[in-house]
Amino acid sequence: MRRVLAIAVIAIRNAVRSRIVVLMLALLLLVLVGLPLTVKSDGTVAGHVRLVLGYTLGFASLILGLAAVWAGCGAVSLEVQNRQIHLVVTKPVHRIQVWLGKWLGLLALNAALLAFAGAVTYGLLKWTTRADRLGPDEQVRLRQEILTARRGIAPVPADVEDEARRRLDEARAQGSVPPDMAESDALQAIRRNLLLRAFTVAPGETHRWEFPWPAHPPSREPLLFRFSFASSEISLEKVTGRWRIGRAGSAPYEFTEAHAPSVPHSFTVPAPAADGTGPLVVEYANVNPSPITVIFEPEGGLRLLVHERSFEANYLRALLVLFVNLAFLSALGVAAGSLFSMPVAAFTSFCGLLIIQAAAYVQSLGTVEAHHHGPEPAHAPAFWTALLAAVLKAVTWVANPLHGPDPLGLLASGELITGAMLGHAVLVKGVLYSGVLALLSAWILNRREVALPG
Repeated sequence: MRRVLAIAVIAIRNAVRSRIVVLMLALLLLVLVGLPLTVKSDGTVAGHVRLVLGYTLGFASLILGLAAVWAGCGAVSLEVQNRQIHLVVTKPVHRIQVWLGKWLGLLALNAALLAFAGAVTYGLLKWTTRADRLGPDEQVRLRQEILTARRGIAPVPADVEDEARRRLDEARAQGSVPPDMAESDALQAIRRNLLLRAFTVAPGETHRWEFPWPAHPPSREPLLFRFSFASSEISLEKVTGRWRIGRAGSAPYEFTEAHAPSVPHSFTVPAPAADGTGPLVVEYANVNPSPITVIFEPEGGLRLLVHERSFEANYLRALLVLFVNLAFLSALGVAAGSLFSMPVAAFTSFCGLLIIQAAAYVQSLGTVEAHHHGPEPAHAPAFWTALLAAVLKAVTWVANPLHGPDPLGLLASGELITGAMLGHAVLVKGVLYSGVLALLSAWILNRREVALPG
């Protein structure tokens, strides 16, 4: 361990001598202080918080991420190029110790820079939302809806499995299912339509959804309910609906209001509405004067938010998730630098990041290909089509675990960053993928002749 720490100290010294730390501090100060002064929010408290947390801290984390990859690429490749690594590999030091030392040194720099960015952002947020700058209503909304940590609860999913299989059997009997369409694809399409119907409220209809109540009762803070919907009209005409929310045995909270489609809305529910037993029942009646159908998104269109933690605890978790992301990016850079020269390592690393970020889009391309039922194009033989599909599946299989909820987006909207989210980031990015990159780097360095005389 002493050898690893010694290599880490050398990595930190080299980074300081290359003025990476000074450059990053200057860029961070420019972003953290200059961005809120030059970019204006929408004038609301929520918009200002999104600007400070989502954009300012998000842009700072982007700069740190790019710097982590660049510094990781140079940690080994530049020392090989300048023959400085000869002083290490000619001693009884295992190659995995070299990698760990470089990685830990970069982690220490990332931790210091991220802590600096986090402290400045938190101070800026508190200063710009102090009591003498906000009205009483804005202060209450800031405390209850934004600077808090609420656990999001989705409605109990509708059980549509039996109905979906029945409709699939009927469609097959009628010959309306293409013969080359997989059963799972057809079942998924029918299931999706049934779920959408469970969240569609026609004119004059009333739908109800049940939200499971937490095992540990939340505090007496008011509940927060968020929703968004689409309407059957192309225009942005507001739709009038009547809401009724409560648990069995409690006095339900009721109100009627018109809301615009395609934009998120939220309202607070008084705590007495949740004093009963059983799940929280939400009813929505479409009472709009003109016949307009309301369609809620089955995933995320309706969310109940209950208070669970303080904003500061949630903020710390967000910084920890960002730190784990930097740890993975540093590992990726060091692994690329162990294999290639500096320019090639940087190019390879950034291309890998682009592939990871585009994994969701690549997956959608694979879905489109899977649902194509026309004749095979002449310029795309079956072999190459199958090969492309296999590559797409491999890319998504590798990259999908690296995707997760946006911590800054959750933070800016007052939603809880759960321990499961943090644990997933640590296990997948910090342990599994970084560990694989460490073993790959050690194997490469063992096979690479880095100590030969020039």
